[in-house]
Amino acid sequence: MKWTPGALALVTAAVFMTLVAVGVGYVAHHDSATVSTPRSTRTTPAPAPSVSPAPELPTMIPGNPLTLTAKPSPTKPKKKPKKPEPPPVLDFTLTTFNMLGSSHTAGGGKRPGMASGRVRAGRAAVLLNRHGTDVAGFQEMQGDQLAALQRQTGMDFYPGFSLRRRDSENSIGWRRDLFVAVERHTVNIPYFNGSARAMPYVRLKSLDSGLEAWFANFHNPADTSRFHRQQRYRSRATAVEVSLANRLIRTGIPVFITGDMNERDSYFCRMTGGAPMVAARGGTHTGGCQPGNPRAVDWIFGSQGVTFSNYQEDRSRLVDITTDHPVVSTAVQIVGESRDSGKSD
Repeated sequence: MKWTPGALALVTAAVFMTLVAVGVGYVAHHDSATVSTPRSTRTTPAPAPSVSPAPELPTMIPGNPLTLTAKPSPTKPKKKPKKPEPPPVLDFTLTTFNMLGSSHTAGGGKRPGMASGRVRAGRAAVLLNRHGTDVAGFQEMQGDQLAALQRQTGMDFYPGFSLRRRDSENSIGWRRDLFVAVERHTVNIPYFNGSARAMPYVRLKSLDSGLEAWFANFHNPADTSRFHRQQRYRSRATAVEVSLANRLIRTGIPVFITGDMNERDSYFCRMTGGAPMVAARGGTHTGGCQPGNPRAVDWIFGSQGVTFSNYQEDRSRLVDITTDHPVVSTAVQIVGESRDSGKSD
């Protein structure tokens, strides 16, 4: 078949139109597959993550240097210093009491008209209670009198009946609900004609404050119708007592001495002149001995630093029918070191 130019042009145009139609259909189909219409179900978009705002930076001014200052890290607040604890304080009443031994009021004694030692010991218990006595130094307290006080007071005693019977006469007594004995000792004191008598000194501890103190108790020999010229033995006894006071003071614990010294001014002067001791009744050794005209031969001394107050020499009617000495008592205060002393943070 021979194609004429007109027929060939018609066929060519038909083929071209067919190809164009096929291409347009392909493009439409591809677009509908790629961009599909969403279905009726809604989808909630996920929340965007929170982003902290960037720290604000200092503004840079042209021509000025930029200085960045680091924020200081927080420091722990300082603890407030503790208030120091108050120092411990010990208040008590100290008594010296010559009981007038039972033998002196028995038949043949120097005071036969007075009641027996046992009866008078009952009165002594009343006097101790009246004075509020917590610690006492006794002289001439013979066995029956000691036994009566053991029954009628809340006191412990040393030496009491723990040594020879006659050694009970110069016992120290203390209230067992207030004190406990940490140490117990005796020292030999020249007595009549220089014969040695064991006389006590004890270290007591307060059950409440924990403070401690030494207590010594003496009876120096008197001049009597039987024993004459006893001054040299009193002087020897005083020398022993002064030496003991100095030795106990060196322990750093307060020291107290009670007793019937059978001397007034002279004993005060030798004791306060030989050891750093003060008398509860007053007097001074500054610028020479000034004892202050003491009436009694019964003494209470304490080492320097203790405080005495309310000193009494009881010569009441009850005392007169109990003994031939006044009952001497005084309030005492000891102030210890603060429990915080010596501590460091």
